[in-house]
Amino acid sequence: MRLPDLGLGETPIVASLWLVERGSEVTEGDRLLEVLAGEVTVDLSAPASGILSQRLVEDDDPIVTDQPLAIIQMRRDAE
Repeated sequence: MRLPDLGLGETPIVASLWLVERGSEVTEGDRLLEVLAGEVTVDLSAPASGILSQRLVEDDDPIVTDQPLAIIQMRRDAE
């Protein structure tokens, strides 16, 4: 999972709040992470279903467009 281009130009973006714990099962479209861009809060959703195996940023970390944020491991029985 990467930070998409939010179309906010040079506005600093910060990982604000993880909504899902590491090891949790997620479904495509589930809200995973809130990011703060200036005064705007944006929800980021799971791009795929699976297990949130790693969070690559923590709350309050500055982030940039296309930066890896998390690893979602596909379940073997979903293949």
